[in-house]
Amino acid sequence: MATKKQVRAWEEAYRRYGATSDRVARTQEVDTATAHDMALASQEVAAAWRSIAANPDLPWWTLAALESAAQAFEEQARDWQKRTATRSCGVGTVRPRSRTSRRRGGPGSAEGV
Repeated sequence: MATKKQVRAWEEAYRRYGATSDRVARTQEVDTATAHDMALASQEVAAAWRSIAANPDLPWWTLAALESAAQAFEEQARDWQKRTATRSCGVGTVRPRSRTSRRRGGPGSAEGV
């Protein structure tokens, strides 16, 4: 089981990650500083998952889930770090410009015609 300290660390890390992720979602173009913040926030969440996974009394399937979560956030951190290093943080690397055209039945889709 996770300690209260580990839970608080995970909650703080995930809160920072969520706030930074929201900042990314509200913009069409991500600057280098925001990409750097996403890399750090992702790494903090990964570290929190790894800290919880260090408990030797957890069942194997819980450890597997924690390791998988940590790996996903570490990969995301590496991706954001690469964007920071190459300064290719713009629109195309974050999300599509218009999500409405991709929704089922939305403007521009075959179903919406």
